[in-house]
Amino acid sequence: MAAETSKTLTEAIAAVRLGDRRHARELLSRLLRADSQNAENWVWMSAVVDSPRERVYCLESALKIDPTNRAAMRGLVLFGARSPSSSDLSQALKLPRREIAPTEIKPTPEEKPIVQSAQKKPAASPFKPKRRRSFIQVFGIVLLSGIAIAAVGGVVYILEPMFAPRFLGMASTLPPASPTATDTPLPGTPTATPIPAATRIIRTPIPTEFVATPLALLVSETRTPTPIAGFTPHPSNESYTAGVKAIEDGDYEQAIFFLDQALDYDPELAEALYFKAEAYRLIGNVGEAINFYDQAVQFDLDYAAVYLGRGRVLLGRNLEEIAEQDFDRAIGSDPLFVEAYEELAGFYEQKTFWQRMETVMEQALSIGARSPQMLIYLSNAQLILNQYENALGSALEGSADDPTLLDGYLAVGNAYVAMGIETLDTSYFPRAIWPLQTYTAYRSGDPVGWAALGRALLGAGQQEEALQALNIAIELNDRNAPAYLARGILHTERGMYDAAIEDLNAAQRFAPATFDLWIATANALYLNGQYSDALTDNIEPAHSYANSIADQFLRERKLAECYALRGLIFEINPELLSDAILQWSYILGLEHVVPHTRALAEQHYNELTGVGPTRTPTVSPTPSPTATPDGAIGTATPNT
Repeated sequence: MAAETSKTLTEAIAAVRLGDRRHARELLSRLLRADSQNAENWVWMSAVVDSPRERVYCLESALKIDPTNRAAMRGLVLFGARSPSSSDLSQALKLPRREIAPTEIKPTPEEKPIVQSAQKKPAASPFKPKRRRSFIQVFGIVLLSGIAIAAVGGVVYILEPMFAPRFLGMASTLPPASPTATDTPLPGTPTATPIPAATRIIRTPIPTEFVATPLALLVSETRTPTPIAGFTPHPSNESYTAGVKAIEDGDYEQAIFFLDQALDYDPELAEALYFKAEAYRLIGNVGEAINFYDQAVQFDLDYAAVYLGRGRVLLGRNLEEIAEQDFDRAIGSDPLFVEAYEELAGFYEQKTFWQRMETVMEQALSIGARSPQMLIYLSNAQLILNQYENALGSALEGSADDPTLLDGYLAVGNAYVAMGIETLDTSYFPRAIWPLQTYTAYRSGDPVGWAALGRALLGAGQQEEALQALNIAIELNDRNAPAYLARGILHTERGMYDAAIEDLNAAQRFAPATFDLWIATANALYLNGQYSDALTDNIEPAHSYANSIADQFLRERKLAECYALRGLIFEINPELLSDAILQWSYILGLEHVVPHTRALAEQHYNELTGVGPTRTPTVSPTPSPTATPDGAIGTATPNT
């Protein structure tokens, strides 16, 4: 993306030197829409605008961004807008020089600006005399307000580093982060292929005693301001500038008033029509919003922001197919339009189009369109599509890019929990706890976060805390299958088998069965003496699913769990001891087995075959009179 920006600026400078001011202005407008905080872009824009007032505006904008920019200062001195210093008096305005290759002068079709319309009138003429004074007065008030807001923001920016370390260092209920913000490898992966993203130290956990404080104030992070979508500066049209500022301030009625004045001055100004539509959308007047979106696109067919705004309105009217087409048009007009990708991903998430979401997000990221929210959307899709390592990598990247994004905490926690469940590796669960604690501290009404936190705490061995989190999740949503599943496992660990089976059955009612649920249910039924139910209704489907897994590591780990439960059940019936021995031998023949399960297999196999010492008697559940395993079940032959 940086290379593309540099190429566009090079072409704009070439156009300036060739005297093609219109084309240069179009290219520079495109650059400023993408990055309004680039002083060099503003300096070059000052060379192609029409009026002295516009030149001063551009140079002042450059100087505001970079107070040391000598080109901007000298330009303001020449135009009489600044008092010259001794050094400035001796030098003429010299714009930055760049080497331009001959092949870079000719524009390409892909670099056509999105907002600038070929049909627009030049924005050079002054305001109508009767209105000019009132416009200047209003604009002055707006400008002073902006300066005041900027001053407040500067104070916050200066004070934040002093407060953030003290806040972040007081976390007592959350585990501390590494004291150094260096790159660290991801946790061990189940296969030889590393997870395709490096884990960064994202941030120090947020202490729960500060949950009333906005998250942004507790994170030591310098954010780059995002330019408002669809904005192109028109300094000579002060009402347009004031209208956009009113929208930013949330004063939509005032914005419409100013934008009406701007359209009196230039009826074909697509940007003014677009922002007027946005103001109507934001106050809920859908009909007027669509009317002005349609007018704006008539004057600029490549105005990406118009399609995005209209798509949002159409989506709100349940015109989903047409809205999706507008989102696609927005991306087609501007392939790097991040907001359009985010809106489209949100639509796909609502419709559960996970494969489509993954494809679009990966394509966008590959061409340089990137935002933290896009990475979180991608992580959610990858998690649903069982791409657990990729989901963890995307979640970590997105959350690290924006530590104030709460969805990032949830995505990271969910990904770690999923890795623990799918790989049967409990070391992932503790890593999920603090992101999920932070998420639930700020979104205490989300049952999804509480269920994930409960499962993470359970996997880390914190049963009491896990039970509290899971109870909250079920209170918030009494059909929360993951919470019932986790609480069923917890009851099993505590020997409360009837309660465990009740919760596990509830999980099966409210969501499709998974390997995790089948095995948890089979284990609870076995310990409760319900052997046939454990075998036929749970171990058999779990075994079939495990055999279908392509990844050898995951397949063997899960098959071993099925064989272990079969072995334990078959040992109950003396007539099935040979079948039990066979199940344990299957486990010993596998390469990738959970260490605890392998140790159990070695112990039982040695004991039953007489190879090893007799096992020390342990407390086991007393089978019911009808709990003898059915010999007709037979022996399953492994297919590994």
